[in-house]
Amino acid sequence: MIKHDNYNCRVTDDQGQEHFVYANWLHNEHLDNWLGYRCDAGHTRFHVDKNFDVWSGECKNDYLGNALTDWSPKTDTICKRITCTGCTDDLIVKKYINE
Repeated sequence: MIKHDNYNCRVTDDQGQEHFVYANWLHNEHLDNWLGYRCDAGHTRFHVDKNFDVWSGECKNDYLGNALTDWSPKTDTICKRITCTGCTDDLIVKKYINE
């Protein structure tokens, strides 16, 4: 990986080294495949659409309910997307296999 002066993501590689990069760079380099990873979308990031439906992230990975009636955050989101399809805000949410 390369070092970025302007970054909004911290990536830890298989050797435990941390790299600070910009979310768009991850997407542009096709490093945004999180299929099967645990994701904090639904716990620390939500998307509310025009019908007030609440989703885990802009990618709408999981439906959490409706903001006008009943919804609750989710702590066990597993990514169902081949690439992070939402936006760079979804990319900066913590993703991990094991903690």
